[in-house]
Amino acid sequence: MRAGGTLVTIAMPPNVQPTDGRAVFFVVEPDRATGLRDGWLKPIVGPVRPLAEAPAALAPGKRTPGKTIIRVTES
Repeated sequence: MRAGGTLVTIAMPPNVQPTDGRAVFFVVEPDRATGLRDGWLKPIVGPVRPLAEAPAALAPGKRTPGKTIIRVTES
């Protein structure tokens, strides 16, 4: 960690405090169903590609709007 940085833990509260920084414990309880229902979570779906195209679709530097979906089966 660089000087003045922040150590963030998600498994348990940090048992050390950096000399020149801070340590915090961060917990999030996901609630996707409520977010979708209430409209504050709006997923943006991008291209849907077959599994054979996954390496090209997820290649570094390949930017497309939304989340790329990889279709594993045809059904």
